[in-house]
Amino acid sequence: MNIFEEGRIVALEADGAWVETMRSSACGSCAARSGCGHRTLAGALTRDKGLVRARGSRALNAGECAINDKVEISIPRATLAQGALLLYGGPLAVGTLLAFFAGTGSDLLAAVSFFAGLGLAFGALRWLTSMGLFGSVEPQLERIVERFTETSPIIVTAAHAAEH
Repeated sequence: MNIFEEGRIVALEADGAWVETMRSSACGSCAARSGCGHRTLAGALTRDKGLVRARGSRALNAGECAINDKVEISIPRATLAQGALLLYGGPLAVGTLLAFFAGTGSDLLAAVSFFAGLGLAFGALRWLTSMGLFGSVEPQLERIVERFTETSPIIVTAAHAAEH
C-alpha cells in the first residue's frame, strides 16, 4: 500500500522531477494528529510546503511532464515506516546504550556519552545512505492530475460611471 500526495512540478531532470507539495495528507490521515506537534512545527518553519525529488516510474516518466504540471507522487507505506524507525530509533538506541555502558560513574559522562552516541549514529546513517545501502527511497511519479496550460491574462477594469 502506498501513500499518495499531489504537488506541482517546479524543476525537471532526465530521470525525475522536483515536486512542491503541500504537507497535509499524511497529517490529515494520521491517528495521532491531535496529539502531535509535527504539523504545527512544520507549518511554522516551512509554511506547509515541501520540495521533494520524485523519480520516474512505469506509470509516468519525467519526460512526459512539464513545469507547473500538477502530479501525483507516491511512496510505499513500509518505506516510510522503516525509515522513521531507522532514523529515530537507531540513534536513540545507540545513544542510550553508549550512555548506559560509558556513563556509569557520572551523570555528566552519561549525558556526554548519550549525545556522542546520537552524533555517531546520525553520521553512520548519513554515510550508509550515501553508499546506497538502503536503496532508492525516493517517491515516484504516478500520474498527471492537471496539465499546466499557459493562457493570456484577463485584464479587468472598473466600469466608468455614466456622465450626468
